[in-house]
Amino acid sequence: MSGLRRALIGLAIAGLALGLAALALVTTSDRERDSTAWIVLALTLGWSFAGAGIYAWWRRPENRTGPLMALVGFTWFLGSLTSASAPWAYTIGLLLSSLWVGALVHMLAVFPIGRIEGRLDRVVVVLGWIGATAIPLLSTLVTAHPEDCPECPANLLLVWDSDTAVHVVDGVSLVTSVVLLACLAVMLIRRWRAFGKVQRRALAPVVWTGAAVAIVGIATVIPEALGSDSVSQAADSVLIVLITAVPFAFLIGLMRSSLSRAGAVSALFERLGGVGARDALAEALGDETLTLAYWLPDSRRYVDADGHTVELPAAGDDRAVTEIERDGASVAAIVHTPALLDDRELVRTAGAAAVLAVENERLAAEVRARYDDLRAASARLVAAGDAARRRIERDLHDGAQQRLVSLSVTLNLARKHSEPGSRTATLLDSAMVELTAGLSDLRELARGIHPAVLTERGLDPALEALAARAPLPVTVTHGLADRLPPAVESVAYFVVMEALTNVAKYASATAAEVTVEQVDGHVVVGIRDDGVGGADPAAGSGLAGLSDRVVALGGKLVVESPLGGGTRVVAELPTRGRVTVKGDVFS
Repeated sequence: MSGLRRALIGLAIAGLALGLAALALVTTSDRERDSTAWIVLALTLGWSFAGAGIYAWWRRPENRTGPLMALVGFTWFLGSLTSASAPWAYTIGLLLSSLWVGALVHMLAVFPIGRIEGRLDRVVVVLGWIGATAIPLLSTLVTAHPEDCPECPANLLLVWDSDTAVHVVDGVSLVTSVVLLACLAVMLIRRWRAFGKVQRRALAPVVWTGAAVAIVGIATVIPEALGSDSVSQAADSVLIVLITAVPFAFLIGLMRSSLSRAGAVSALFERLGGVGARDALAEALGDETLTLAYWLPDSRRYVDADGHTVELPAAGDDRAVTEIERDGASVAAIVHTPALLDDRELVRTAGAAAVLAVENERLAAEVRARYDDLRAASARLVAAGDAARRRIERDLHDGAQQRLVSLSVTLNLARKHSEPGSRTATLLDSAMVELTAGLSDLRELARGIHPAVLTERGLDPALEALAARAPLPVTVTHGLADRLPPAVESVAYFVVMEALTNVAKYASATAAEVTVEQVDGHVVVGIRDDGVGGADPAAGSGLAGLSDRVVALGGKLVVESPLGGGTRVVAELPTRGRVTVKGDVFS
C-alpha cells in the first residue's frame, strides 16, 4: 500500500471520528437542540465533502481540488464547538465556525484544474478567506452573545461590548459577502463559457451548483440585513442544501467525465476515417484551438503538418501540452486549452486512439520538412554559385582585364617608337589586333559569368544591356519599384540570357519581348518570340538547368512552344517567405 493511500485512509477515519464527535457535542449540549433533520443534513454535508475530497485526492493527487474539498468537510465540523458548554471551547468555535466558507470558496476557485489562474480567481479566494477569518475575529471581539442565544457561555475574547461596533462589523460582513458571492458567480459563469463541449458535460454539475450557491447566498444575506428573518431563514435552508449537493455534483461530474471520455473516443474513431487527426481530436476534445505538433526524431524537433518547425509553449503560458507516445517513443504533441488539464487522461486516451492516423501524418510532415530543408539547401547552393560567379567576374575585371589593358598601352607605346613599315611595327600591329580581340572575348566571358551591371545597378539596367547586345530587336518592359534580392536578380537575368540565346540560335525569330513585373510577392519574368517554336527544355536547350535554379528558390519555370507559334518562357520567383539565404528571404 502506498504512503498516500495509507494517509488518505487515515484521513477518512479521522473525518468519520470528527463527525461523530461533533454529533455527540451537539446532541449532549444543554442548549436548545436543533431538529433531527438539520443534524442529519449537517452530518451529510461534512462527511460528503470529506469523503468526496479524499476520493478526488486519491484519483488525482496532483490536483488541489481534492484536498480543499476534504478541508471543507473537516472545518465544517469545527462549527459544532459553538454548542460546547466550556467558555474556551465556545470561543474557539466562534473563531473557527466559518473556516469552511473560505475552504469552499477556494475549492470552487481552483476547480477543475486545481490552481488559481486569473486575477478574478485571486480576488475571490482572498475575499473568501477574509470572510472566513477576519470577519469572525472582529465579531468575536465586539459581541458578547448572539441575539438568539442568551444562555451561551462567556466569550473569552470580548474586548468591547458595543451595539455600534456590532452594526459596523455586520455592515462590513454584508458588503464582503455580497461582493464575494457576486464575484464567485461571475467567475464560475466565465469558466463555464471557457470550457469545450466535452468539459461542459463533465463539469456542469459542479459549476452550476456552485453558481446557485453564490446566487442563493446573496438572497440570504440581503434579507437578513434588511430584517426579514423569515425570508433569510428560508433562503439559508436552501443554501445549506445546495452546499451539501456540491460534493455529490463533483462525483457525478467524475462519472460523467468517464462517460464523456468513452463517448469522445468512440466519436474520434468514427471521425478519423473522414478527416485529419487534428480536426478529429479537436472535435472529440471540444477544443477548436487545438493544434498538433509532430516529432521528428532525426532532427529532434517538432513540426506542423506543412513541415515547418514548431516551438511548444513553455510552462505557464496560456496553452497546455500533452505528448502522444507509441511503443515508448514520442510521436506528437497536442497543444490544447489548459481547461483539459483536469482530464489529461482524456487527452492521452484520445491521442492513443488517434496514434495511427497521427503517425501517418507525422511521416507526411517529415517528408515536407525534409523537402523544405532540401529546398533551403538548394537555395544556399544557388546563392553560393552566384557569389562565386560575382567573385570570378571581379577577379577577371580587376585582374586579368586590367593587365591586358596595361599591356595594350605598352604595345601602343612600342608601336609609336618603331620604324613605320618595319617588321617590328607589323608584328606590333598584329599583336594589338589580337589583344583587342582577346579583351573583347574576356569582357564577354565576364559578362556571361556574372555581369557587373547586375551587381552594381540591378536587374532592369542589366536586361537593357542584354537586349542591346542581342542580334535581333528585343523590347524590355519592366516595372520593378525596388531592387530584388541578389539571388533572385541573378536567376532572373540568366533565364532571360539563356532564352534570348536560344531565340538567336534556333527560333528564326524577327523580334523578341522581355517583361518583368511583381505580383503578390513574386517577380514574373517572361520572354516571348515570334519564331518557329518547337523548343523542348529536355532536349539540351539549356533551360533545364535554369529550371533547377528556379525551383531551388521555390519558383517555377514554364515553357510554351507550339510548332509555328513562337516560344514563351515564364519564370515565377518568390521575393519573400521562409527560406533565408545570405540575408535574402524567399518562400
